[in-house]
Amino acid sequence: MTTTTTTTTTTAATLLPIDAVSLDLTALSQQLGAGPMRFAPPAGERTIEEQIAALTPAEKQCFDTLKEKWQAHVVQHAQQQDDKKTKKNKNKKTQHDEESKPGVIMMYSDAMILRFARCSPGVQKFNPKTAWSVMKKFDATRYLNLRVTTGDLLEAQLRSQTLFCVPGLQSKDGGHDVFYMRPSRYVPSETSTQTIIDNLAYCMQCLVERSEKACVEGIAFLANLTDWTMHNFSVNYCWEFMKMLQGRTPVRVRLFLIVNPPAWFGVIWKIMKPMLAADFRKKVHMISADQLSDFLMPNFEAVLCDDMTGVGQANTKEMIDDFIAYRKAIEEQKEKEMMMIKDEANKETDSCHEAEVKA
Repeated sequence: MTTTTTTTTTTAATLLPIDAVSLDLTALSQQLGAGPMRFAPPAGERTIEEQIAALTPAEKQCFDTLKEKWQAHVVQHAQQQDDKKTKKNKNKKTQHDEESKPGVIMMYSDAMILRFARCSPGVQKFNPKTAWSVMKKFDATRYLNLRVTTGDLLEAQLRSQTLFCVPGLQSKDGGHDVFYMRPSRYVPSETSTQTIIDNLAYCMQCLVERSEKACVEGIAFLANLTDWTMHNFSVNYCWEFMKMLQGRTPVRVRLFLIVNPPAWFGVIWKIMKPMLAADFRKKVHMISADQLSDFLMPNFEAVLCDDMTGVGQANTKEMIDDFIAYRKAIEEQKEKEMMMIKDEANKETDSCHEAEVKA
C-alpha cells in the first residue's frame, strides 16, 4: 500500500510546476537590449521563498491549506485516472480515447499557490474558500501553457494590436500596472472567443508574474472604445471576458477604464452590468480621453501607446515587438528549466518502479 501511494504521488508530480524558473536578467539584458527589457521584473524583487516567509500566520495558514488540499486533489485524480485505464484496458478504442483525453491536473508551484491565495475573489485576500473555488475551476492546462514560442496564433493575435501590456504605464492611485485593449479590432465573426480570451489571460498573467506588487495589489485595464461598433460585440464574448476580469484567473483587476465609449454605449452597459459583481462595478469608469489624467500617473502620455491617438506617444508596434521578443526569450528559458524538472521527476518515477519490481 505504501509503495503504491508513493508511486502515484511521484507520477502526479511529473505534471510540471508552473513558474519554477529564476530569470537571469543580466544575460537577458545583454541578449535583448533596453527595449524588450522594459517588460522585465523591477529591481529588488523578493524570491518566492522570501515572500512566503514574510506572510502573516493567518496568510501562511491559508497558503498551507491550499497547498495540502491541492496535492491531495492531484493524487486522488491520478489514482482515478489509473483506475479508469485499468478497467478499460481490454477495449483498445476506449483505451485510446482515454489516453488522448487524460484530464491532467497540474501540480502547482509555490508561486502559483501563493497567487491563488492572494487573488482570492472578494474583498478579503487569503480566503481559502474562494481561492479553492478558483483553483478547481481554473483551466491550468489551457492558460498556463500559453506561449508565443509554441505556435503562431497567440503571436499573431498580439501583433493585431488588439490587447497588450503597456510597459511603464501605471494608475494614479495605487500605481497599478496597466494593460490596454482596442476592442474595435476584435470581430467575433472573424476571431474566436477563445483566441481573445487566451490573449487576455496571457497578458494578465504576464503582469502578475512580473512583480510581487502586481500579484498582491492587482492591475488596471484600459479599453479604448474609439471606432467600436456592435460589429465588435457578442454577448458570449462579453460574458467570458467579464468572468476573466473578475477572478476566473488568479489576478485582481483594481481599475477598469472604458475610454471614449459611443453615445449609445448605455445599451451595452445594460447587458454588461448584470455580469459584474457589485464590488467590481465600483472599479469601472466610463470616461473620455481628456479625463485620463484623473486616473493615470503623471506624464502618462510618454508611455501610453500612440494607438490612443492624440494622447499616447509611445510607438505601439515597437512596444509589441519588444514584448514578444522578451516573452520568447524567457519562455525558452522556462522550457529548459521545466525539462530539467521533468527529467528529475522521471528518474524518481523509474526508481520507484524498480523498487516495486524488486519487492
